[in-house]
Amino acid sequence: MGVPMVKKCCFCATLHTGTLIIGYLSAVWAILELTLYCLLVTLAPIGKNGTVSVHKLVLYIASAVVSGTNLISSILLIVAAYKKMASLTLPWTIVTGIVTSVLFLLCLTGISLVIQDTGELLEVEIIVIVLHLAKACISVYCIIVVHSRHKQIMYEEDTAAFQHSGRLRYDPVKIEDHVF
Repeated sequence: MGVPMVKKCCFCATLHTGTLIIGYLSAVWAILELTLYCLLVTLAPIGKNGTVSVHKLVLYIASAVVSGTNLISSILLIVAAYKKMASLTLPWTIVTGIVTSVLFLLCLTGISLVIQDTGELLEVEIIVIVLHLAKACISVYCIIVVHSRHKQIMYEEDTAAFQHSGRLRYDPVKIEDHVF
């Protein structure tokens, strides 16, 4: 079973345009996240008594590394779209697939915890879960669009290679040229 294929992005844009839009939005989002986590690494781990919380520091550094990886793969996706290089779409697809899987796991864990908990702030947790679930579903669609563009580029490359593979000119055999 393979990844589903689409012919257009959002039923109106070409796969090339959709891939560019996805690449730019992913890059902007990754820059915003990276900036936020870098600020959190420098400001948030310090507790009220002036001590540094190692757990928060590790969490924010790990999040910053993931955001940096997303940024690099988004830049590669943009380059892949402009240069029509199918292989450069793979890092973004892999990174986004892993992050999306983690988001789905977080959503399932969050749903389980919300069902078990009878706390007062359930509305906030439900909103966070719904937002993460929406982001994960949008990411799945973006993966399908980028994968479809990947396959389209590969098909175009194969077609071009096949067109130029036969260097000999073909002349059909004429019966009148051969006397029996």
